[in-house]
Amino acid sequence: MERICDLHIHSKYSGGTSNRIDIFNIASNCKIKGIDIVGTGDCFHPFWLKELKDNLVEYSSGFFRVEQVPEVSFILQTEVEVIWKYNSQVKNAHFLILIPNFEKLDEVIGFLSKLSNLSNGRPKVFISPEKLILNLKSIENLIEIIPAHIFTPYFGILGSKLHFNSIYEALGQGVEHVYSVETGLSADPQMVRMISELNRFSIISNSDCHSINFHRLGREGTAINFNKLNYPNLIDSIRRNKIVKTYEFKPSEGRYFYNGHRAERHFNGIEYYCSPKRNINKCPNCGKELTRGVLSRVYELRDQEPPNHHNFQYIVPLLYLISITLGGTEYTKKNLLIYQKLIRDNKGEYNIWNGNSNYNGIPNELINAIEKIRSGKYWFLPGYDGVYGQLQFEA
Repeated sequence: MERICDLHIHSKYSGGTSNRIDIFNIASNCKIKGIDIVGTGDCFHPFWLKELKDNLVEYSSGFFRVEQVPEVSFILQTEVEVIWKYNSQVKNAHFLILIPNFEKLDEVIGFLSKLSNLSNGRPKVFISPEKLILNLKSIENLIEIIPAHIFTPYFGILGSKLHFNSIYEALGQGVEHVYSVETGLSADPQMVRMISELNRFSIISNSDCHSINFHRLGREGTAINFNKLNYPNLIDSIRRNKIVKTYEFKPSEGRYFYNGHRAERHFNGIEYYCSPKRNINKCPNCGKELTRGVLSRVYELRDQEPPNHHNFQYIVPLLYLISITLGGTEYTKKNLLIYQKLIRDNKGEYNIWNGNSNYNGIPNELINAIEKIRSGKYWFLPGYDGVYGQLQFEA
């Protein structure tokens, strides 16, 4: 059976997150949206870990649920920032870590507490990726380590700021224990498959969300086909590339797609962004080096044409689409009511993108907008330097 997964989220103990995040609210909103399996986020943080242990019940090996919302399964998950020195340069990269049970989680915390202050939601771990991977694998082979948002400039393992031209160079012997990579909001599987050394890795997509709002939670996701719900089956499906498809932002919607500088970098308040094809490295406003985006990095690393068949689907967060079409924001009450009616009538947001069309009582302009998204008649003014792209419809 196909399950929708969002395996990378954050708790209220990460920077820039909502204090409304608790395990019950995550489960409730996942159920409404149609997410079947979700990461816990930040499972190393002592306060969040206590909340997880107090509220989650293990009902199948490595799969947990909140008793009030049994339809949604949790797995233990966190993101870490790995900091190490390589060729006299300090490197920073983000990794997604999935853990099979609380017992192994306690062992991992015991190891990492010697290297890090785990009181941050996304802790900084002072160790090389190679040593991190090999040490975690020595604790338990079912611990999964996944390079997060691999092309993002500042913290992607192949991002422009890290200056690695090969994932093998970056991960050393640890690469033999890595089976998948995460796209991030500014890339899609087609871009990953432009780089031949990444061919052997499966591709997953997740929201990396810092809130429980419907336009953030599950804004990207992964559909995986497996029957018995347990952690070993999930990991086996990822490792053996049993990915049905991923749900993706159009990369140009992501915050680091083009090269550029956002407006607040300049006294005149004027932003600048450009395609990497223009080959402009210095900002015309301030003269400093532009933040090089994901597209530029992929062009730099590409060595093959991607395959013609791609198992992914572009989507736009439905609540965001409602606010763009009908006015107001994603937090406006009338927009939330329309959103909840739409997904209730269609049994989840992903079903709408997959073809369900129960539009009873929905404004015509919103129906037209949904149909344009489903038929690909839209594009984005591209995102750059931390600024999201802006949705535009074809005439």
